[in-house]
Amino acid sequence: MELSRIAVAGSSGLIGSALVRSLTADGHEVVRLVRRAPRSRDEVRWDPEGKSVDAAGLAGCDAVVNLAGANV
Repeated sequence: MELSRIAVAGSSGLIGSALVRSLTADGHEVVRLVRRAPRSRDEVRWDPEGKSVDAAGLAGCDAVVNLAGANV
């Protein structure tokens, strides 16, 4: 399987955190979209209400998974 760079919104939630663990275990590079100031290299700031994201942080991403929203 070809490794990918995948951005995940909602990565701190129940499903998102499990997805991040699985993708990382499979060797994929994961970019976590966060609403607060990024604290690590794998985090990119986004503001869903303001409809903005650090586009440079998404460079090279093969996919974006949006799991942000209502709690499960």
